[in-house]
Amino acid sequence: MIKYLKSNKIIIILILIVCIIFILNPKIYSNSCLNAISVWALKVLPVLFPFFILTRIIVSLSEFKVSKLDKIFNNTYHVPKFGFKIFLLSIISGYPMGAKLICTLNEQSLIKNKEAEKMMSFCSISGPMFIIGTVGVNIFLSYKAGLIILIANVIAALINGLIYRKEKYIEEKLIYTGNKQENVLSNSVYDATISILMVCAYIILSFLIIDILINIKIIDYFSNFICNIFNCPQNFDTIKSSIIGFVEITRGIIELNNANISLSIKTIIASGLIGFGGISIIMQSLSFLNKLKIRVKTIFKQKLTQGLLSVIIAIPLALFFIH
Repeated sequence: MIKYLKSNKIIIILILIVCIIFILNPKIYSNSCLNAISVWALKVLPVLFPFFILTRIIVSLSEFKVSKLDKIFNNTYHVPKFGFKIFLLSIISGYPMGAKLICTLNEQSLIKNKEAEKMMSFCSISGPMFIIGTVGVNIFLSYKAGLIILIANVIAALINGLIYRKEKYIEEKLIYTGNKQENVLSNSVYDATISILMVCAYIILSFLIIDILINIKIIDYFSNFICNIFNCPQNFDTIKSSIIGFVEITRGIIELNNANISLSIKTIIASGLIGFGGISIIMQSLSFLNKLKIRVKTIFKQKLTQGLLSVIIAIPLALFFIH
């Protein structure tokens, strides 16, 4: 209880500091928020919002009949027999759809908290539209780089699921409590609207925090500290962009593209950042999983291992196929 109160005080103090910094430089940080809204409106909203609606409708109307691939996933990952369908929808839609789908299944009594936690280890993944379209083609100007990042992240997610599968899933007869068919569309649109606005809020907070950390030189300090430890001052920009990507992946990868390193190294680092997802994605996922009482450190640990696996898998692919 004492530790809890102390942590609350620390959080309150940090928030007050952020508020004071914002008040002292309102123009700079208002622009940070506007930049975040621009990224959300142009890159996130057109992709995620339709998927939020459509996947919610799919989950609400689906009878979740078991396929052969579902059975394979059940035996391999110790999850309910429609685990493959959720994995597939998560890949197609990208962050943070996996968490959103898992939350919806839990709300409709199709999975329990324990299964939800295990499914997050391989259903929290970025989609091909962001990886290939945004990162590969638009930022790195390389379709091949985007494809390598996508392959590395999909394989990493599958391996990550094996690490956290734990005990075998015991099938129980759960009572489906989904929406009535006549309310599915209106419920799905309402739910998608609230969800996409939550995503917007977290992106704004991430951009604001990044700009504050940059302006008060915290990110520069940590970048220099790491450079001094590994004696690599020439890699300052790469390390700095990686730290930014650790908070928010899109902005971090944009900064990474400006670093003076080869495309293969950019691809490897970007793969790790996307596999981890960034603090912003983790917080977005946790906002959907709030009712499931999944611990922050559990999701953080899952994403760390997924990011590390993405780097390991991307290394031979990038070095061999990108010259």
